[in-house]
Amino acid sequence: MADDKPDISRLVDEAAKALGLPIADQYRANVIVNYERSLAIAQPLLEIDLDDELTPAPVFRP
Repeated sequence: MADDKPDISRLVDEAAKALGLPIADQYRANVIVNYERSLAIAQPLLEIDLDDELTPAPVFRP
């Protein structure tokens, strides 16, 4: 079975390349740690199944 855990260092490198954003070597490890933390924070929200029939709340316009 394939490992479901993403290769964070590769994600960081590819995202930086796609954005044209160079990451200095002395900051790369910290960027990876922050990416991992962000994924951990978002994971519970990503696991929630939303009903396709849900409609967004109306937009308030004063």
